[in-house]
Amino acid sequence: MQYSSRIVTVILLCLLPAMAFAQQAVKLQGAWELVSQKEDGKDHPILGKQIKLLTGSHYAWVRQDNKQLEDLLAKRTQRDSISAYQDAFGAGTYKVVGNTYTETTEFFYAPQYIGTSLEFEFRLDGDLWYTSDHLIHYEGGKRIDDVLLEQVFKRI
Repeated sequence: MQYSSRIVTVILLCLLPAMAFAQQAVKLQGAWELVSQKEDGKDHPILGKQIKLLTGSHYAWVRQDNKQLEDLLAKRTQRDSISAYQDAFGAGTYKVVGNTYTETTEFFYAPQYIGTSLEFEFRLDGDLWYTSDHLIHYEGGKRIDDVLLEQVFKRI
């Protein structure tokens, strides 16, 4: 009997961390709006509105600059209307391990990021989701810099 209770105890001790990680992922599911961001510690303006949606295993985000949209649509040409709807987006899968949230990009408006993964350290504080990661910028297929990206999302 003591042998059985030890086995049960060991199994439970192994499962508890996995259950805690799964709870973090569940807490992230839903709709989030980007409310602030910094690059290398300096405030970085948010152009328009950015929304991120998370299911159990997938994410998608879109950004639309309403000022740019209004300016382009005011010109009232077909080309400007088409350009107005080509804003920023990204989507793919994600996983959570501890306080690390990893996105693997499957769709992105800048093709050099497709197939890449970003590992964000994160924390939840009520309806706020804080993330930070080093983001690599590419130009012409070449790495040009690496910045610390810190973002805060609010649950909507």
